[in-house]
Amino acid sequence: MLRLYRLWPLLRGAHLAPGARVHPSARVTRWNALSLGKNALLYWRGDALIGLHGRLTLGADSHLAPYFYLLIGDHHLYFGHNVAVGPRSLFFCHSNGIPADVPVTPFTECHVDGDIRVGDNVFIGAGCIVLPGCEIGDNVVLAAGSVAKGRLESGWLYAGSPAKQVRRLC
Repeated sequence: MLRLYRLWPLLRGAHLAPGARVHPSARVTRWNALSLGKNALLYWRGDALIGLHGRLTLGADSHLAPYFYLLIGDHHLYFGHNVAVGPRSLFFCHSNGIPADVPVTPFTECHVDGDIRVGDNVFIGAGCIVLPGCEIGDNVVLAAGSVAKGRLESGWLYAGSPAKQVRRLC
């Protein structure tokens, strides 16, 4: 028997591999843009705001802990396999910001956009913020409360705001 955490997303058009689940309290604006790998899990009270052309992919054996916030818009937010994201983490594919090549008036009309890609075997601690265009390599740990932007190389522990390399992991 299919339980509500599998049936509801399937009826709305989500692609769920065997064992994948979405808690009923998770809010997804475009279910047909959601793809979860084997045993992937979206926990309770999270928000995935996906625009008309956006996509959210969560690889096998990966999860987003409670109170996640994903502002995807028309971009792609990709999580690889074996990714663990701590509670209250925020991912912004679209955000206010001041691009280097744009005049700064008015500030409310300045935006930064970009896909976000998280590699395989990644741990993202509680309360992290990942900004537009960020690429997180494989085998990375991002310490709790960190702000990630740009490229985070594979095999490192990162911490801080902005996140900096702390030590090699492998």
